[in-house]
Amino acid sequence: MFIKEQWIKPVNLHMISFIFSFKPWLRKTIAFIYLAIVAVLSLMPSYDVPDIKLFPGADKLVHISMYLGLSFLACWSYDIRRHRMWFMYILLASVFMYGVIMEILQRTMHNGRDFDFKDMIANLTGAILGMLIYRFLDRQRSEA
Repeated sequence: MFIKEQWIKPVNLHMISFIFSFKPWLRKTIAFIYLAIVAVLSLMPSYDVPDIKLFPGADKLVHISMYLGLSFLACWSYDIRRHRMWFMYILLASVFMYGVIMEILQRTMHNGRDFDFKDMIANLTGAILGMLIYRFLDRQRSEA
């Protein structure tokens, strides 16, 4: 029980309340802008993408981060608390399919980018993590 309380205490309930206080139209606008940014970054020709070698697999962390943000914003923009649990699974499937479409478009656009199955796994991992973070924050909001 002590470990669980330790994880919960650092969460700033005022910040959570602030995040969830945004109007629905603003939430959807922010999510849509983020969606467009992910599309631009995903479909940008390879010669426009900086080639920064950090460590092997660093690009997978970028995929996880982008889709973590995308799925979190998807849940946040629709405030899935008001919907049934199946709606969350629909959002998860939608975010994942968006990633699959981006990978297919990378292959078909011949812009120097390739289809990579590992990228799709990273996208799905990020999408799941984003939804778990949303659920955690939503529960904190409920308990406050």
